[in-house]
Amino acid sequence: MSLDERQRKFIGSLFALARGGQEDRGALADLRSGLGKEPGQMARVHKYVVPSLTEHRYNDRWYYIVASLFGAFPKHRVGRSLGAAFAPLRPKSDSMEARFVALLNAHPDDLGDHLRHAVSLLKANEQPLDWFRLLDDLLQWDHPESHVQLRWARDFYRSNSGGQSGDAGMTLQTQGAQDHE
Repeated sequence: MSLDERQRKFIGSLFALARGGQEDRGALADLRSGLGKEPGQMARVHKYVVPSLTEHRYNDRWYYIVASLFGAFPKHRVGRSLGAAFAPLRPKSDSMEARFVALLNAHPDDLGDHLRHAVSLLKANEQPLDWFRLLDDLLQWDHPESHVQLRWARDFYRSNSGGQSGDAGMTLQTQGAQDHE
């Protein structure tokens, strides 16, 4: 994972808003208010995102998208990519694979909408993902070799073919937690 200290602190600040038993429901509602909007239209989200932004403005939108998605589903599972989180949904409906493929093929300008729908499905099915990894992946979405999309595809299809048992997933979760602290 290639997140720098500022980026890790950003995700940590989101976690602080959703701390079990002490969650800040108002702040999470503020974050959710940004769903489906462009960063310039997310006035209630600025105070949670702007302190983490750098002077370079090329990737600001990914912070806003992650913050608003987190507000919608503030559950975390260390080491679980969006592809792995989406994999258990595949047998539930014939359209799940098509939705996932559309997500993989999404142009960066359309990715926010695809992610909003994907996270909504994850929430409805209690399938958390790793928010550190999601931010890292979005920051690399435009890589010419599409390595994020390839990794998500591997995680999605491998998970459904018995590539990782429940026990292995728990071990991954425990080991990954140390990486994020």
